Amino acid sequence: MRVSDLLAEDALQLRLHTPSTAQRLATSISYTAPAEFLDPTPFLGANCLLITHGIGFNFFDQRTWDAYVERLAGVPVCAIAFVTGVAHRLIPKPLVEAAKAHGIPLLEVPSVVPALQLQRFVTSVLEAERFALTRQSWELADLCAKAARSGGSLRAVLAEVAAAAEGQCAVFDTTGALISCWPASSRWTAEDLRHDRGSSGSSFALPTGGTEHFQLVVRGGTTGEPLATLIGPASSILAMQLNRAFQASAPHQTKLERLMQQLEDWQGVALKEVTRTFRGTGLDAHAPTFLVVAEPDKAELPHAWRIRLAVQEHLNNAHVFTYRGSFYALAQARTDTAADWNVIPDRLLGSLRQVVPGMPLVIKGPLGSVDELRLGLAHAQWLVRQVRGPAVAAPMSIESLVLATAGSGAHAAAENLLAPLRNYDQANNGRLMPTLRAYLDHDAQPSRVCQALYIHRNTLSKRLALMSRLLNVRLDTLDGLTTCMLAVRITDDEP
Repeated sequence: MRVSDLLAEDALQLRLHTPSTAQRLATSISYTAPAEFLDPTPFLGANCLLITHGIGFNFFDQRTWDAYVERLAGVPVCAIAFVTGVAHRLIPKPLVEAAKAHGIPLLEVPSVVPALQLQRFVTSVLEAERFALTRQSWELADLCAKAARSGGSLRAVLAEVAAAAEGQCAVFDTTGALISCWPASSRWTAEDLRHDRGSSGSSFALPTGGTEHFQLVVRGGTTGEPLATLIGPASSILAMQLNRAFQASAPHQTKLERLMQQLEDWQGVALKEVTRTFRGTGLDAHAPTFLVVAEPDKAELPHAWRIRLAVQEHLNNAHVFTYRGSFYALAQARTDTAADWNVIPDRLLGSLRQVVPGMPLVIKGPLGSVDELRLGLAHAQWLVRQVRGPAVAAPMSIESLVLATAGSGAHAAAENLLAPLRNYDQANNGRLMPTLRAYLDHDAQPSRVCQALYIHRNTLSKRLALMSRLLNVRLDTLDGLTTCMLAVRITDDEP
């Protein structure tokens, strides 16, 4: 209830005696406070409506009235309701001047309206508003719970909170880093968090119950006690979403570890068995799957939940887990939520670059089958060791094809092909195998190879001629280079 609502109520017949701004009249009333003594401020709260008859106020000194109103302005009260007809036939002029000077709306309550009637009216309206607000808070909590249960991200829950509060909202961690916000286009900084912590009723600690502490900040809408009442139940849903992100192991951790072992075992595990394990993790074998592989160092590993939140932002069905010291995410989206699967990697890349800009991380997908997932995993595991930050992997790579085709026969053939070089190096303390690797790694460009090996160009030419003769393969042709590259990759990937 606002001061302007009192003036609009015909039954109260109130009259405004001060030129007050629309913003001042829009102040919400917290409660009513009848007071008949000169300094009631120790017993008043912010935005209360002071009701007085002015009993005992038989002074005419302007300074006394100024001091009285100044104390009320320091509370501050939202308005002064002065009841005439009991102690004063009219509102004292010095009181009107003091109220004007301090910007406090001064309302005249005519003698035909008892002060008790005004107090009961305000109290009944406030009780009705609080009841409606409490009901709205549980409706908001229900909407947030539905969003979370249907696989919605943290941002989806924040969207419901922002709409109910008619403003913008964000979640910060203990370091002041922004975790998520709504609307997505809103801009937040650590300075916003410090400002909102200092303002009344716009920043709230989320009850996560763990070592991590998070703050929900709302700006530009409802504030104070109404906001606290509104978002109280919903904050537990937000905390639950964050707690899901903290969990070090996914609910299907054991099955996911078995799946990873089977995906890496190309020769020992049949595709049908891998598909069965894949379904056992709760993922759909026929839906497009997105893979994220990250290599966090020990300092970054505790903050891997940031990756989890970013993945859940774009893909509702996500399994995020650690495996052999690396961080993996297998995620899918409902078929009715993504019209263009190919835009998801770029969107996910943008989110991950914000939360973990310097972490080696690879995004692979969409992968349309478990067979594709096998190839994608091999590629991502190789590529994540080459990048210095988040990157999207190409749809196809030689690394994955090598693993897909290199059976025991291919391994034996590769060993036989490279055996003459290994034997020569062993017998002559030579450098043919390192030279071949450098030649392949630097795209067969002599200047770059010589620079990498610190050798003269003539030395490189002699070694290439010797390697061609020993391998019986021409290294100046694409066919010969591809053959040697596959042989090196196959032997390098041997267990």
